[in-house]
Amino acid sequence: MPAVAKLLACSSLAPLLLALAGASGAAPPRNVYIKDQQFMLRATNAPIVMGGPNVVVKGPPYMPSVSGTTICKDNTDGACAQTGTCSSCSTFNQADVDHIKKLGWNFIRLGVVWAGAQPTDEDALDPAFVERLHAVLNLTDINGIHVMLDNHGDMVGSQGCGNGVPTWFQKKFVGDLIGKPLETKLPYSLIPAISVYKTGGYDHCGDNATSWAAYAGDPNYNLLNECCQAMNSGNPGGLGFTTISQRTMDAVVNDGAGRADFVRFWRLVAEAAAAHPSAFGFELMNEPMTIHRKSMFDAWRACAEEITAVVPDASVMIADVGEGSVLPSWITALSGGAEDISKDTIDWIKQSNNVFYAWHYGNEPTNVKNMQAISEKWNVPSFATETGCDQFNAAAAANISHSYWHYSAYCNTGPDFGNRTVPDDTFGACILGWGSGDSSKCAPPTPAPPAAAATATATM
Repeated sequence: MPAVAKLLACSSLAPLLLALAGASGAAPPRNVYIKDQQFMLRATNAPIVMGGPNVVVKGPPYMPSVSGTTICKDNTDGACAQTGTCSSCSTFNQADVDHIKKLGWNFIRLGVVWAGAQPTDEDALDPAFVERLHAVLNLTDINGIHVMLDNHGDMVGSQGCGNGVPTWFQKKFVGDLIGKPLETKLPYSLIPAISVYKTGGYDHCGDNATSWAAYAGDPNYNLLNECCQAMNSGNPGGLGFTTISQRTMDAVVNDGAGRADFVRFWRLVAEAAAAHPSAFGFELMNEPMTIHRKSMFDAWRACAEEITAVVPDASVMIADVGEGSVLPSWITALSGGAEDISKDTIDWIKQSNNVFYAWHYGNEPTNVKNMQAISEKWNVPSFATETGCDQFNAAAAANISHSYWHYSAYCNTGPDFGNRTVPDDTFGACILGWGSGDSSKCAPPTPAPPAAAATATATM
């Protein structure tokens, strides 16, 4: 265990050590780093394949507490959903770590949602969020768990019924659309699967301006407004390609003030994580909803350069539309091939030892083959940062690092939990879906006892 990790085990020393690290300008080496197409474990300088669960809180307070002595479990089955009596948790503690390691895992993907980490437009992260972040990273430093910090958002931002991008950012760049009925314009309206008008629950409010205006501008608009509540439980793609979501994404990825805000956020996160060697990875945006690949990859590069100025051996995500493992044909059709990644950025990717390609889900074995081809072509490792068990196991078999979505619900918001008052009586943002946690999902099967195995063999 590195000396800094031992010192950080004492949470009372962490603020002093973090201040000293900031003053010296030197971040300790990450426990995991990139060399060509592989992740490497610094302790051995040998390749490592990481695997484990997601730990993501999508709503206030956006980060679990490190408390308690039992693992995080939830009850989110169909029966409790019918009665609004489902249950969840709010902690990530030593018991959780022990459970993860018992299952043979060595990794977590930890949510650092922009809206929660930087709720105001200033050159600082929220102090309460940072305190919780340090507590989790102290725990992973001590236990040798490798951490990817994931700016987790779904369908862009709260003011468009999704989550992720801060409300202050949307007020700044798309304020004229806040509280207005959602709309889908050309060319996206031509595709039913991503048209808001074809999205289940849209008819609940339709174009009723009064209903859409309720709670407009509230950071929890996605959880409070009845039009959003009628639509966003399943996290439908139609929310990601509305005008407000697309203009928000344009502000994030295009060169200008919005991208500068996005890059600033990642510099602040890097500074907060700099003293924690377990925090090796930076996933810039979960499932980015934009087809403008050139601007998107230029934004990834701008963030990576800012992050590595703080943490030189950081591993930083690049990803395609929606973090797909293969570029959908309809995206190519819409862009006409006119927008692509700049040669300068491609050259930077190939020459970097800080970049990995992040991908989600896909069909087996096509997605694994696609990722192996990209790794070879761009000379980067890939990481399946959000998978079901089929992809989780297929990636593991191919020696590709992998993360299962998800470890537990980490939230108790929405009708499945009795529509508790937001945010006073709730934790997280389950209304955006996936209340299907299982603390042992994707774990290797328990071997049969020797006697049972012998009997089974004899009867074959």
